[in-house]
Amino acid sequence: MKRKIFIRSLAIAFFSVIIVFVSSVIISYVNGKNIVNERLVAETKMASSLLDSSDDYSSLQIFYNNDECRVTIMSTNGDVLYDSDTSAQLGNHADREEVRSALAGTPGTVERYSETFKCNMTYYALLTTLDNGEEVVVRLAIKGSEVTSYVLPSIPFLVIALVVATVLAGIFTRKLSSGIAKQISDISQSLKSVNGGTYEPIKPIMNDSEFFSVYNEINELNAKTLSHIKREEREREKLNAVLDGVSQGIVATTDDHKIVFVNGSALKLFGGKDTVVSKDLVFLIDNNALLDKITTAYDDNFDIEFENKILRVEIRKPTGKMLEGKIGRILIFSDVTKEKELARQKEEFFANASHELKTPLTTMMGLAEIMIARGGDESTRRHLERIYAESVRLSGLISDMLKLSWLDGKIDEDTSGEVNLEDTAKEVVAELATQLAEKNVTATVSGTGRVKADGKKMFELIQNLCSNAVNYNKPNGTIDIKITEGDKSVVLSVKDSGIGIEKEHLPRLCERFYRVDKSRSKKTGGTGLGLAIVKHICALYNAELSIQSEIGVGTQVTVKFNKA
Repeated sequence: MKRKIFIRSLAIAFFSVIIVFVSSVIISYVNGKNIVNERLVAETKMASSLLDSSDDYSSLQIFYNNDECRVTIMSTNGDVLYDSDTSAQLGNHADREEVRSALAGTPGTVERYSETFKCNMTYYALLTTLDNGEEVVVRLAIKGSEVTSYVLPSIPFLVIALVVATVLAGIFTRKLSSGIAKQISDISQSLKSVNGGTYEPIKPIMNDSEFFSVYNEINELNAKTLSHIKREEREREKLNAVLDGVSQGIVATTDDHKIVFVNGSALKLFGGKDTVVSKDLVFLIDNNALLDKITTAYDDNFDIEFENKILRVEIRKPTGKMLEGKIGRILIFSDVTKEKELARQKEEFFANASHELKTPLTTMMGLAEIMIARGGDESTRRHLERIYAESVRLSGLISDMLKLSWLDGKIDEDTSGEVNLEDTAKEVVAELATQLAEKNVTATVSGTGRVKADGKKMFELIQNLCSNAVNYNKPNGTIDIKITEGDKSVVLSVKDSGIGIEKEHLPRLCERFYRVDKSRSKKTGGTGLGLAIVKHICALYNAELSIQSEIGVGTQVTVKFNKA
């Protein structure tokens, strides 16, 4: 930096001195030329004043100098009457510019090349009248070397001045460049100290107000920058400490699968080191099946077996413009092996419990039916019918609990098959024909639409919605089952003209065993698990569930399925 500043500053100074030197030479030349012209005019006027007659021509010989000056006298028609340089006959000079100017009354100096002297000459002519009234033109000529004689003596002094100015410029330039380089170096060192985490303020130059102000500004900016860097580092350390303490493995990557961030749990899970940051994801995950699944999936969740474990992988897209272009995806790895095992054990327990409970329940229901058929007094018959009804309700409750338990263990669902919701809805209505007839409720199915789902689950979903619509409907009421298929979604709507539900109960309707009116629910024979089952089926297929209701008007349940 110092060398560059010195060379450039010296070059500028040297060229400036050269310009001054050349300008001085030009000025000296111009001044010399002006002096020569003034001398030529003055001597021409003097020579003219000496002429009274033609006998005086020879007196002009005093102005002749073979090395410097030449005198010529001409008639008004251009004939040469006298020339100090030669006695030979000379040609007519009427066409010469200085002669024409003299005859026109506007004399002036003229410079041109002379064939006689073989050099540049400066001419001046003046019209003069002799005592006898004759007019003649007196012309003097001076060699161009006369101008040079004025310039040459000043050249040595100008050269000396050039050398001295160059040396002085070099000395001052070196001093100036050293000062500027030191100031720039101080600024650079201060900035490096900020980047290194140790702030070294610049010592201001008190005798330089401009740099003093700049240094103060830089010092203040560096202090703020260092404070901001330390604050960000503390926040990053806190965040890293929190993320490292999370049991889930977290990896952030770019769109081309370069690792941007990885927490301690992910490193422990895959046996990697923190040096994998900025490298390809393959340097952390060496399992081809898992790597292929991650790189081909986008914004999705899936479970996969990995080293005798079951990993749940969640792929998220970061939000916010600050991370745009820096982080493409966030991968969250959870070990759900125990969760899966608990779910399996839970399913087995409920399956076994169902078998163990249904056997005595079936026996109880059968015996109750036999005893009711045999008859007896009214009191006994009433008790037997209650035993039978409660057994039936308990059997339904066990079945719904088993369904819900099985759904709890499901993370995703096969969507390879297609279900016609119109046909399924009509099948449900046919199954509920007895209940519809008992309450004189009319159910209609309109519209059509197909979704990729399991047929049994779609039947279960519509059956639960329609059962509620029947159980909580009014006598002579209606149920409108409507299916609408669009470009991106299929919407199933079940609307009844029943008693309705108060708004404060709507958010809790899908909770297990939640009842708006427990006494009424017992009469209708509901288990309190119908909407919970519907909610779980919707979650399996990423369907949106919404419920609108108004007291005395009815309830509408809408399920929106996304098309693949």
